[in-house]
Amino acid sequence: MNLDSQIDSILSPVANKISGIIFSHVTIHGVRVEFLILLLMIAAFYFSYRTRFIGFWGFKHALDLITKKYKHEDTIKRKKHGEVSSFQALTATISASAGMGNVVGSALAVSVGGPGVIFWMMIAGIFSMALKFAEVLLGLKFRQINKDGTSSGGPMYYIINGLRAPWIKPYTPYLAKIYAVCCVFAMIGGWNLFQINAITTQITNVTGLFAGQRWVFGLIVAVITYVTVIGGIKAIGKFTSKVTPVMCSLYVLSAFIICLLNFNHIPHTIALILKEAFQPQAIVSGGVWGCMLWGFRRAMFANEAGLGTAPIAFSAVKTSKPVAQAFIAMLQPFVDTVIVGAATAFIIVVTGSYLNATGIEGIELTSRAFATVCPFFPVLLTFMAACFVLSTMLCGSYYGTKSWTFLFGESKATTRTFQVIYCLFIIIGSAMNLKSVVNLSDAFTLFLAVPNLIAVFLLSDIIIKELKRYCRRYNIGYFKNLK
Repeated sequence: MNLDSQIDSILSPVANKISGIIFSHVTIHGVRVEFLILLLMIAAFYFSYRTRFIGFWGFKHALDLITKKYKHEDTIKRKKHGEVSSFQALTATISASAGMGNVVGSALAVSVGGPGVIFWMMIAGIFSMALKFAEVLLGLKFRQINKDGTSSGGPMYYIINGLRAPWIKPYTPYLAKIYAVCCVFAMIGGWNLFQINAITTQITNVTGLFAGQRWVFGLIVAVITYVTVIGGIKAIGKFTSKVTPVMCSLYVLSAFIICLLNFNHIPHTIALILKEAFQPQAIVSGGVWGCMLWGFRRAMFANEAGLGTAPIAFSAVKTSKPVAQAFIAMLQPFVDTVIVGAATAFIIVVTGSYLNATGIEGIELTSRAFATVCPFFPVLLTFMAACFVLSTMLCGSYYGTKSWTFLFGESKATTRTFQVIYCLFIIIGSAMNLKSVVNLSDAFTLFLAVPNLIAVFLLSDIIIKELKRYCRRYNIGYFKNLK
């Protein structure tokens, strides 16, 4: 038995037990629904209602803020606490969720839930914007300013600093530590092991490079990652602000070219998506509910709304206006789910790649769609996926570092310790098939929603109060005339 099989056999019983608890489910209309996915859906609907569907009326204002067209005072130009700009934080959060999970997950959703999933993914992405707004606002409002002028934020801090009611305050340190521990494991697993393993496999399959020496590729990526992350969120923000817009634009342009070459199929594809969103084929378990569930499940995993990761990055923004940054943060679910995720799913349907695809799933389906253009296009997909993966791992390192230092203290030594551990796992992940580790990390990732949503729900009145005050001050949106 080789080393990875030994590790897998040791972790498998533990992973199965923990996953079984965290992925507990209920059956509704014949469809298995995980409790935590249901909780995320409820949260997205709840905050959409409380904010009067801010994903719609607040979208233009978010664009105005990020493009600097809105003319109220820009706090970034003044000396404020924080380390990065709004745009750098936005691109970092987009990078964190636009990795292999977006390329692979969207393809998987179509292969299982049918073309109608695309419609529900987009709807879920829009509803998720309100939830993202809520958690990022809290992240900035309750962030901690360190002695060196840097800032630390995220669920750990708004759990401790925000939940002050006597009945829950004694438990907040434990709740915050639970979040931090789960975040560390989630970053090492889902943002690291899964990402590097998937892209190494894709590169080996498409180009033949690193076959038999996958660890070499892992070493190269680990060195690049370490050199970048030691610069902190500033270095990560500079990297993502340059790479992410280019890669997202290139990916969408590639999808547009594929659609252009299949122009005659576009009307039929759109009609098929709308039809199967409400009348899915018999193979989709649960009918319209099953199709909707697959769309929401994919969207929630893709944009991380409700998991509390984005507030960690946005807490480093140079600003004194939490609400303004929360508006900007809403753009992340839109880009990740409504644009990139939906584009992936659409080209798979318009090219017919999902048909007769038994035994083919994930990035192979997307690669099939790209191959309809020319033999070079799957190589282009691999290059873009590699850039997405690198960006995802960089941001995962920052999220993990902040959780690690919350547990063990803010210092250069604790920061470097986690960064070294994280980069070592990149090498391990590139060479080994640790299925149980990835399953375990998925469980920890989803469980992030529990402590985070407890805080976000309990602090919801503060969120709405801050939103109303902001809207009245700048005369925007639904709440501008309400007291």
